[in-house]
Amino acid sequence: MSSITLTNEPIVRVARVRSAMLNREGVAHLLDKFVFASLLVLIVLVTIPYGTVEPWWISFYECAVFGLAALWVIEGLITGSWGLTERPLLVPFAALILFVFLQTVALPGLSGTVISADPFETRLVALKLLAFAINGTLLMRYTSNTARLWALIHATIGIAVVSALFGIVRHTMQQNEVGFGLPYLRRGSGFAQFVNKNHFAFLMEMTIGLSAGLIIGGAVRRQRLLVYISAAVLMWTALVMTISRGGILSMLAQISFIFGGWIWLRSSKSDAVSRLRSTIVGVVVTISIVAVVAVSAIWVGGDVLVTRIESLPTEVNNKVKQPYAGVRRREVWGATWNLIKAHPIVGSGFGAYGIAITQFHQASGQWVPEAAHNDYLELVTSGGAVGVGLIAWVAIVFIRRARHQISSFDSFRRAACLGAMTGIFGILIHNVVDFGLHVTANAVVFIALVVIATREMGEGKINQGSIALL
Repeated sequence: MSSITLTNEPIVRVARVRSAMLNREGVAHLLDKFVFASLLVLIVLVTIPYGTVEPWWISFYECAVFGLAALWVIEGLITGSWGLTERPLLVPFAALILFVFLQTVALPGLSGTVISADPFETRLVALKLLAFAINGTLLMRYTSNTARLWALIHATIGIAVVSALFGIVRHTMQQNEVGFGLPYLRRGSGFAQFVNKNHFAFLMEMTIGLSAGLIIGGAVRRQRLLVYISAAVLMWTALVMTISRGGILSMLAQISFIFGGWIWLRSSKSDAVSRLRSTIVGVVVTISIVAVVAVSAIWVGGDVLVTRIESLPTEVNNKVKQPYAGVRRREVWGATWNLIKAHPIVGSGFGAYGIAITQFHQASGQWVPEAAHNDYLELVTSGGAVGVGLIAWVAIVFIRRARHQISSFDSFRRAACLGAMTGIFGILIHNVVDFGLHVTANAVVFIALVVIATREMGEGKINQGSIALL
């Protein structure tokens, strides 16, 4: 009996080791599924409460991201692999976060002073940027196959469609002065769940661009085409109903961008005659669609939209209707430029604009701008030449990776990348006159677009309707 026991001991030991390995693999698999599903849910949750602009919702978002990061660490310890291949995109962003943090520290050579005009707000920005970086890292890590990429796309478009529908219903049905589903929604102010209609327009621009890219790029099956077109039309209707001049002009620019990308994709894989034909067709289609969209925007927006567009020159001309009001973009931009000249190298601190601008904003004091209404000017104001250089580094790495994806042999990857880049392009245009990426929900959707545009995938194709997400 003893000899039999000794003989079976190695077998029992191997069985125990195998059982332990299977248990570890099972835990890691559950963590993998849970983290990815939570990231999708998080996109929905941050969009619902006013786009997450209140401090306690921002804190909830950051805590949720840090919690999911802890689960990622646990999974990595179990499997022995972090599964991250997009490090080149994260390095410059990490450098930016470090720079923002250093703006709150008394550095040698500055006589004991700090760079930021408002160190507390700059620290909050650094913390938020860290949460965004971790959010993007997790999406890069867990969007690990084509089915999951489709799930991310559908979650992003889905929450935008729901927001658009809610906005249209609220716009036409709200009777109470305050409160419509959410307690702080005032009648005649904001749109959908957003307290600022222009910030809602940012969400629509990103998701309309993504939807259009999938449709024009041929990634949508014919039997599902009507669903995507209907979603895009619904979002476009909601965008026009906001009467956001920047949103509508950005959308028109997106049409030119997406058909320019379509022409480029077709021209790169054809002969000279075909390239010429594609170019002519693309230009004609672009002009036609821009005309149709512009006319439909005026038809839906009505006289209010026409009046707002006609008033656009007054934002930037020299004629002053109310002396010392300081509310027009020209006056805000002039004050911002003076602030830039005062701190050209390292800026006056991210998040500190509202404090720093008070020295240069020549007005009655009745209204003080909290943002520059031009994210490019505010970037230079906040980070100076150093901050601009770091953002340029991020942009260069992103463009290189996106260009690789848009040249993929997989038609779905090309279409998804084209759509994501179209959405991002719309934001870049709108940022000339607004600051919608300051809103957490828009920033999270923007991160999702960056992941969609740059995430490496295998060449294998998976049905877009598959529910095998995990």
